[in-house]
Amino acid sequence: MSLHNDAAAGVLTHATLNNYLNTCKINEPSTENGNGTIGLTPLALAARNGHADTVRLLLEKGAAVDALSSQLRSPLWIVTARGQGDNRAEIVQLLLRYGADPKYSLPTLQNGSTPLENELKQQKDREVIQLLVQNGGKTDNVITLAASLGIPEINDIMEPSKQGVNVLETIVSLILAVILYIFSWVHTAALAARSVLQRYPISGRMERSMVDTVGKGLSPPKTKEDFEKNISDFVAKHKLGKFFREDSQQLLEGIAAKAVELQGDDTSVLGQPENSDNLIKLALYQPVIYCDDSGSMDPMGNNDGENRMGDQRDLVNRVASICTRIVPDELGVHLRFINNEPENIDNLRMDEIQNIMKQVRPLGCTEIGTQLRNRILQPLLYSQYNENVKSLRRPLFISIITDGIPYGGGRSPETRNTLRDEIKKCQEYLLENGLPSRTVVFQISQIGSDKNSKEFLQSLKEENLENVYITAQQLDSKFRELRKNEKDLEAWLFETLLEPILDKKSG
Repeated sequence: MSLHNDAAAGVLTHATLNNYLNTCKINEPSTENGNGTIGLTPLALAARNGHADTVRLLLEKGAAVDALSSQLRSPLWIVTARGQGDNRAEIVQLLLRYGADPKYSLPTLQNGSTPLENELKQQKDREVIQLLVQNGGKTDNVITLAASLGIPEINDIMEPSKQGVNVLETIVSLILAVILYIFSWVHTAALAARSVLQRYPISGRMERSMVDTVGKGLSPPKTKEDFEKNISDFVAKHKLGKFFREDSQQLLEGIAAKAVELQGDDTSVLGQPENSDNLIKLALYQPVIYCDDSGSMDPMGNNDGENRMGDQRDLVNRVASICTRIVPDELGVHLRFINNEPENIDNLRMDEIQNIMKQVRPLGCTEIGTQLRNRILQPLLYSQYNENVKSLRRPLFISIITDGIPYGGGRSPETRNTLRDEIKKCQEYLLENGLPSRTVVFQISQIGSDKNSKEFLQSLKEENLENVYITAQQLDSKFRELRKNEKDLEAWLFETLLEPILDKKSG
């Protein structure tokens, strides 16, 4: 293999790239014959072949965004002329964010065709066209070409008054508006902020013009650009744009409105402006709390006499409170158990969760991996995303709480490795179906003081599975330590939940 081959195949990693750069130049076109890479830079190869993660890696490592391949073609020009795969819009956005010239052209390149002309002549992807238009890619030739196509959707994009926003820009615009509102609470009186909300309610399509208008009504926050880049980078890095389409507008607006409302609550850590962007990132995921209800959760079922079920009940209530704080009322937490199967356990609010947790009694074994597949992955992922049904509304954040190690007993297929194996199968499924690896993020936490459980989770942690996060502290003991200080408890739980969302491995 070689740097160019790995870039073309999308298998380049930080380690292999660093190794290649000891002998290769990152912007050098390939000289290899017979493998489809000749004349192209690593960045151009990754962009052409649809490997967004590799494009991001190369750019982060210092690849020149407009480094030229043979015939003096830039990566952006190549991806609009010959790009492949489902990630073209994400790749175009990455290139533009790193400063790619949206009007790059040469007389020798298809009679001076620009990236936007390429797109209009070739694949006509509306999201790519929007990105190029919004980043200054329009020319007189482009306007004439777009009009000659006679496609209403493209005409709407080309006309500023009708111009929609692409998936990621929609999210950024909403978040930016929220941040502007939030800062109004910091820099002006609460009444003034409320008047702004009344003048500019979050309803209908949120466009950049509206955000600009809101901004004019407030003192411009110094960190506006930082917030915009923060959220935009987060969405692009984890490929969450795939989940937020036009029918997600109401969801995003609901999140924005709830975030604004929360700023009036000075009793909550979540109401602090510095936590707002992370709270919104958490809200982009669908939380699934998967509880251990095996017999050892009962005080009579474990050697330490710990009421693990009671502790878990309190924890779940607090976790659910954070996870549902800024999502629309019709959404909520999905709740699952290893042994019990209550009815109506999706999109639960706080009172519903409390009622269910009170009714559940610990019993049975710890078929945690088997039931992860049967009760979570199968109904929420595998059956929702196939050739006929693609209805994932949000990526999944699965929080697993357990006091022991996997055990089925009798004829159960559950073994010590079942949980690990089901997580791996899930990751393989995502890869096979072209879904981002962070479509499903797992957090696994221990409750109770069982030493075997601690050893099991440590061994699972040492496997370093992608997008699997093992909580460092024992949940119930830390919970009891902090429960007398409500703000400290909330801050700790929020930080714990954010670890997998922000992709931070605990020590």
